[in-house]
Amino acid sequence: MLPDRIAASIMRDKKLLLVTGYDEKFYWTPGGKIEGEESHETCLKRELYSELNIKLTSFKHYLSIILPNEIKGGMQKNHHYLVQFKDKIKPKQEITKTMWYSRQDFTNKSISVSEGFVNEVISKLIQDNYL
Repeated sequence: MLPDRIAASIMRDKKLLLVTGYDEKFYWTPGGKIEGEESHETCLKRELYSELNIKLTSFKHYLSIILPNEIKGGMQKNHHYLVQFKDKIKPKQEITKTMWYSRQDFTNKSISVSEGFVNEVISKLIQDNYL
């Protein structure tokens, strides 16, 4: 069985929030792995608070897809949620930077992100006019 990763697609002004940490050459969406028997919602709440000091106010499932984990190797099932939150973003724990990226930033390949993420998630966000 593949490991699950629960990810938050946080949108603002047609830009997607990406974060970086231990490898500042690589960016990803906030989120993480389920601990024990927790639900996707509980995982999202825990991860968003521990990484960005924000409290989830609403979430909606957007996309589930199997993609490679390009940092740790192997495959994982990624569950992406469109989320709303309150509070100001304040990076904590392993997060060292947050950045808002537009469609143009992804088109210009101005950052390093997973190719599968761009091909599947970013292309769907663009197609659905979120980005």
